Amino acid sequence: MNYWAKRKIQLTNPNQLLSEHYYRRLWLATRNIEIGRREWLDELADTFRDFDGEITDVFGQPYELPLVDDVFGDDTDMRWMGYYLTPDIGGDCPKTKSTKVERLQLLDLYFRIKHPKVAAHFGK
Repeated sequence: MNYWAKRKIQLTNPNQLLSEHYYRRLWLATRNIEIGRREWLDELADTFRDFDGEITDVFGQPYELPLVDDVFGDDTDMRWMGYYLTPDIGGDCPKTKSTKVERLQLLDLYFRIKHPKVAAHFGK
């Protein structure tokens, strides 16, 4: 039996995704996963390919996942991920805040699919 079978996941509202608290928790979780920045494209694509559930948009309508390569465009070296993961001088917060919502949604979905216990704390 597939562990992920029949799960239903709703996209996080972009306003919540970009809120300081949710954004920081997503950032910390992403930093704590031991995946090199260049490996994230494959990790995301593999996770979404293997997910056997349903994803809906914020209104509950079926959501068709975009191709990971399309979302990250010509950034095959994943420089965006490197910038995204860079901490501030204290090391506890992101140095800059990305507003690339579609990329952040894919990271959020990754955690909600592959690490749901971690993702459950993002909005708390």
